[in-house]
Amino acid sequence: MRTSHLAAISLLTLALPAGPAPATAERAVEGRVWTLDDMVEVPEVKDLAISHDGTRAAYVLRTVDVAKDRPQYELHVVDIGARRDRVVATSVLMTRLSARPGRATWSVLANFGKGLNLYEVGDDAGIAPIVESRTDVLVGNADGANFGYDEVGPMPVGVAFYDWSPDGTRLFYTTLEAEEAASRVIGGADVTDASAQRRWRPRVRVRLHLRGGNDKPVEIASAPAEDRVARYMGAFPHWASDHLDYALQAVNNPTPSVWHYRWEFGGAKSTLLPGAPELIGGDAPTGPNEGKILVTRTGDEARLIERVHNGASFDYGAMNVQLLGDGANGSWRTADGIVMLSVRLIDEARFGLVRLDRRGKATILPAKDSLRHCAFTRDALRGVCIREGLVKSPELVAVTTASGRIDPVSQIAPHYVAIEPLQLAERSWSNSFGFKNNGFIIYPRGYRRGVRYPAIIVTHSPDADQRFASPDLVWSYPVYLLAERGYVVLLVNDPPVSQSPILQKAQETWNSCDGRTPPWEVQRLTWLNTVESYRSLINLLSTEGLIDRERLGIAGYSAGSQMVNVAVTQSNLFKAASSGDGAYLEPAANRYLQCSYQAVYGGAPGDPKAMPNYLALAPSYRARYVTTPVLQQLAEPRVGAVDFYQALQSANVPADITLYPGETPGADETHLFHIPSNRRAALIENLDWFDFWLRGIAPTSHPERAARWEKMRAQSVTARKATD
Repeated sequence: MRTSHLAAISLLTLALPAGPAPATAERAVEGRVWTLDDMVEVPEVKDLAISHDGTRAAYVLRTVDVAKDRPQYELHVVDIGARRDRVVATSVLMTRLSARPGRATWSVLANFGKGLNLYEVGDDAGIAPIVESRTDVLVGNADGANFGYDEVGPMPVGVAFYDWSPDGTRLFYTTLEAEEAASRVIGGADVTDASAQRRWRPRVRVRLHLRGGNDKPVEIASAPAEDRVARYMGAFPHWASDHLDYALQAVNNPTPSVWHYRWEFGGAKSTLLPGAPELIGGDAPTGPNEGKILVTRTGDEARLIERVHNGASFDYGAMNVQLLGDGANGSWRTADGIVMLSVRLIDEARFGLVRLDRRGKATILPAKDSLRHCAFTRDALRGVCIREGLVKSPELVAVTTASGRIDPVSQIAPHYVAIEPLQLAERSWSNSFGFKNNGFIIYPRGYRRGVRYPAIIVTHSPDADQRFASPDLVWSYPVYLLAERGYVVLLVNDPPVSQSPILQKAQETWNSCDGRTPPWEVQRLTWLNTVESYRSLINLLSTEGLIDRERLGIAGYSAGSQMVNVAVTQSNLFKAASSGDGAYLEPAANRYLQCSYQAVYGGAPGDPKAMPNYLALAPSYRARYVTTPVLQQLAEPRVGAVDFYQALQSANVPADITLYPGETPGADETHLFHIPSNRRAALIENLDWFDFWLRGIAPTSHPERAARWEKMRAQSVTARKATD
């Protein structure tokens, strides 16, 4: 077993906390603690499928190849009855796993040495190409690459997306093709786009193909790679018995709108379907009575409703959920009308299944933790899911639709089962604006009631939920190691937009730039609202005696970095902050986010009418108000992040900024760090940063870092004395 540099931590006597008691997960087998290696190498299930007869499951597991300093993807096949799990294929990337219709095999996009293409994989580890498109299109964060997959290095991509018809006789797929790269004079919007690109990117076209049986594939449409719907969303194929419908981008807003097209089987061209462009969105799932399942909201109450064709409705009761997927993707219906819905339970911040029957009964599965990546047989009688939680390592489980029974099949990450689970409590509260919020408290190892602990908020939109070490939230923040070191860790969501028509309206303005909510209200209801949620939680936990408000930190990447930057420029709540790979809200980004910035600021940075809105929110414009030391960690040198860093320096605020490299000088790290050595270094840097500013502990392994931070602190103290 790997040993931990934290193994010497003395475990204090456990006691119940002030306020709601933390939930304790099942006792681990060996009772070890989290290590740095654990944080770097934590595995993640990316896809899950079930065989047509329900006897086997397959899943894609993202792991780490430490020796090669890169991610590795494994395709596992599990005999459900025998509970036997084995690896049948490995690759630098695998995605879009499915059971191949009509066969006892699996199909998956994978790179087995010829770029990303479509393959068939058998339980015997046999691999055969289904579509191998020879391509010179490089995808990734590198010179000469089309923007693409996160969490992996640059690679050639032939097939970017695929989907089988329900009977398996037809295949829809998209390929990438490089267009002629001759030098040309550009103008207008093309110059603006070029200014937003750090790396040279080729002109790429997305081609949509349809293949039936052994017929030669037919190209049914093409679109430039700037069409996000075609390039990254697979054009939303929808199968019917005699045609295929798909979508292409109409307007490139933050939430794009689409045109719908139809290809008749045996036809010669696509037809544009009537109607105006509409925002992307899926079909409502079908309910037990063959109606459409919807979540309706009246005031603060959400209810699950089925509306049938004759106008009647079936009410399944109060249920604040978000339906995941669309149509048959994310819902499964048996012949006798039992329906399984994949949902996110908003109030509980977890994922699960809702079982509906024709008697109007709705049952939520499971009672705690999360069920994710669920897949069911075509008759919907049997399924498999990944069950996991914030302190519960993932396991494969089998689901029986008729009874709602859940049975364990196999552990996904046995090494992590041995970790003694940290204590966890779900928490809900209301902020001073009157909006509800939720999140989780991870208590320090050996928590004692009556002791005030240093605390760190970690945030990323709505991603504080019951998932195990999810990179969507955790990123390169050592959440579990902080708890091992004696910190209270607060995983905090933004206030759910679904709770209020006012919040929904502001969100719609931000996404569609419809102008219905003025910029100052978009700012107040989005970012300032969340800061107030932090303030209310801090007040609550300080009153309970859990946290020391003189030792509070905050961390978040991407959308979370927006909140970190706004929190430190709008409040003096925090004594240290770490902002990860983000620069949204900085004026420099307006040139390629004009629609979004119109909603947030009301115009460009130089517009006198918009300037008050920039002064009210843009972090670099408010650096003089900051009292919090700020660390920024970047995957690429974002101009807005550098602007904020320089503004903090000019204001004599302790500030540091770190750029983590890609595989080569011509490549960048990805937004979710995929290079294990970078992730390790970022985790350590965050540990050092918070220990230094919140606990007065200098980093011993990096003397130059300690000296630099000591100098920052001294300069900041001197500057404050000069202005007092």
